Amino acid sequence: MAKYSIVDDESNLIVGTCDDIVGLSGECTLIDGNESFHKIILENFNITQSFSEYCAKTKSRVTNIHLGIMGVDGDPIGSYYFSSKVPLYFRENVPENKERYVELTGTLLTKASKEALEIWEWWRQLPPASTNLWSSLTDHQREGWLEVVRLYFKRNSNKKDEKHGVYSFDSTYVNDSTSFFCALGEAINGPGGYFGFDLLSLEDCLCGGFGAVPPFTLNLENGSDFFETDSVFLTKLKEIFADKQVNIIRL
Repeated sequence: MAKYSIVDDESNLIVGTCDDIVGLSGECTLIDGNESFHKIILENFNITQSFSEYCAKTKSRVTNIHLGIMGVDGDPIGSYYFSSKVPLYFRENVPENKERYVELTGTLLTKASKEALEIWEWWRQLPPASTNLWSSLTDHQREGWLEVVRLYFKRNSNKKDEKHGVYSFDSTYVNDSTSFFCALGEAINGPGGYFGFDLLSLEDCLCGGFGAVPPFTLNLENGSDFFETDSVFLTKLKEIFADKQVNIIRL
């Protein structure tokens, strides 16, 4: 069963599917003059009949694509953006090949970390149904968790932003900025939820489009010593929350 889908950014059509993508972590690079490019290989790539017919009619070319992670049901659950160095052309009569390898050169907007790829494999089968599943992960795996939740296609993507909301923030496992954002995303958007991965992205989330807009309140449950530390991160976090009217209440 195919694990990845290739989607044309311009037409939003599925170009094809493949069993694996070598180089998705950015480990394969090519130097062309003074520029460095990523090389990816689509293993056992199969173009869809609909896209082949579309190209035959429109003579379209593909430059920017989404490398989609597919769940076991065949639907995409997340994707990585890739910009090809040269336009890709597809014609109607593509020869069948049971082991078709397509090599592309270009730029990965985000390189998939090893830890994120492991979590994607987990989520292919079943996305998280309860909170704090990230708590048993290592520090590097938690960073991979934040990568996945940022790129994950949430099932409630049509959810409207809530204003004046009150959210329960379970701080049991919060001991650094990474775990803070793991917990914050789930406090606002439930299991596997996202609401920033650093202070800059947090400010972006607070502008809307991520489930909640200020003013709102975070009720800290199961107090963590992390919030008592005098760190640069916490100082800046408190400044952002004060400016955006986000209240933190320790229960």
